[in-house]
Amino acid sequence: MAGPVKHNQEWTKQDIALLRELYRKKTVHREVAAKLKRTLNAVESKATELGLTKKRN
Repeated sequence: MAGPVKHNQEWTKQDIALLRELYRKKTVHREVAAKLKRTLNAVESKATELGLTKKRN
């Protein structure tokens, strides 16, 4: 399996919009990371920064 393509790259507006959409749909974190081509830690950190984690249980 190849590693994340966007390692150490800035989040684009499109990345953030997709992250918000996938969180709204309650997509599993691993799938979110794969779709965004980012690490699981990067996805979880950005979601926390955006206040999205409060919506998930």
